[in-house]
Amino acid sequence: MKLKTLLLTLALATSSMFAAEFVDYNKLSSMLKKENKANGTYATTEDVKKALKAKDWLVADVRTMEEWAAAHIKGSVRIGRQAPEKGLALHALDMDDNFIKQNVIIVCNSAARASIEAETIRKMGFKQVKVYDLYSWIDECNPVVTKYTVKKDKGGTGLKFGNFFAEHCKEKK
Repeated sequence: MKLKTLLLTLALATSSMFAAEFVDYNKLSSMLKKENKANGTYATTEDVKKALKAKDWLVADVRTMEEWAAAHIKGSVRIGRQAPEKGLALHALDMDDNFIKQNVIIVCNSAARASIEAETIRKMGFKQVKVYDLYSWIDECNPVVTKYTVKKDKGGTGLKFGNFFAEHCKEKK
């Protein structure tokens, strides 16, 4: 009986030590965003614009399908968070698994998810991995595109919507 109690106590003490090291999502993403800014791996809007035109850069969005359909940067690709390595392989590698796009900017709304995903993506062999928040793109009066139509979401077919701007940008024009 004493052995069982001792083992149970030891197991609880050990699990408590690991629990004390847990970092929740908000703290982790905040810490990683700060690291990206300090390391120069937090992209600017100008970086994103250049990447969209460059042959060796990919602008990849890790947001949900619904978020992507609502608004995204024209020329970016959606890779999602469930299996971003598969999405990246489709857009960044050739049939022989050689890089055709060696650099990537990971986008999400606030750069929180992008910062977390960038940790894994950096280990995949890309030369440069930066993060960026879509809020900055929108707030700086850059256009977003949408897949929604006036009736139902039909994948952006039928009606051609063009670019959309934030309300505060319309006042400037």
